[in-house]
Amino acid sequence: MQAREVAQAVIVSMTEAKMANWRRQQGFHIISHDGRHWERIRPGFYQPIHLLARLSAEQATKPTQLCWGFRAALDEANIAVANGSIPIHLLSDLDSYDMQNFSSNRRHNLRRCQKRVKIVELTSTALLEQQGFEVVLSATKRTQYLGAPSKQEYLTSLTDYIAPQHRLVLAGIVGDQLGGYISGYAVDGTAYFENLYVATEMLTTNINSGLVYEFVQVCRRSGKIREIVNGLHSREDQALCVYKDSIGFPVINIPAKVFLNTILGSFIQWRYPHIYYRLTGHD
Repeated sequence: MQAREVAQAVIVSMTEAKMANWRRQQGFHIISHDGRHWERIRPGFYQPIHLLARLSAEQATKPTQLCWGFRAALDEANIAVANGSIPIHLLSDLDSYDMQNFSSNRRHNLRRCQKRVKIVELTSTALLEQQGFEVVLSATKRTQYLGAPSKQEYLTSLTDYIAPQHRLVLAGIVGDQLGGYISGYAVDGTAYFENLYVATEMLTTNINSGLVYEFVQVCRRSGKIREIVNGLHSREDQALCVYKDSIGFPVINIPAKVFLNTILGSFIQWRYPHIYYRLTGHD
């Protein structure tokens, strides 16, 4: 296994331009508009590749005439033009994210994890190639959040997955077994969790909390990260929301400029109210 101690792990905060190049290399549809980089996250719908980049009112406009919708966070000087928000789980006080500031229950869970799990930074995909698919399969079956990939699809996804200049990957090892792993990246001082997979049989070790804790500590030590995003608010999954809040990621509504085609927007609001909420910040 190629890995190094988590205390030596480093996360690189990319510029928006470097992130745009990286996403293009991964095959994502990226366009430039008024000096900012936007990503097509659904056919016809765009958002800045750095979701929490605070744009001016002049920048927060349709990135292409071919889109039916977009959303963009606004800077403080332009909050008055906000017509929506981005509801997101956000940690903005990294300095206080330390075990001594946790509740006794959370401290107990973390210490339990530290006794049973060794957390390392992966420097190659070897361990994921050997054991990663089983972990992802177990996690996706339990959460039913995303469909499980085939083993070949998973192995193909590992191509260029370990990319220290772009992505941080931490793994939790129990004995000689991969129990789970977390990945994320940072851009212009904001870190984003990408994926967190934990095998069901490893949940009793509290490995999920341990992986999140160590990821945050890497960000703290960098001295360049000011906030960490732990996903959009899935209000329909109350248990998940309570958990994220309990580990220090409350729901924050970031003022945003939102545009949706009237007909499509009304359809999404009627047919998929939770998706509409995440797109607009409105019910």
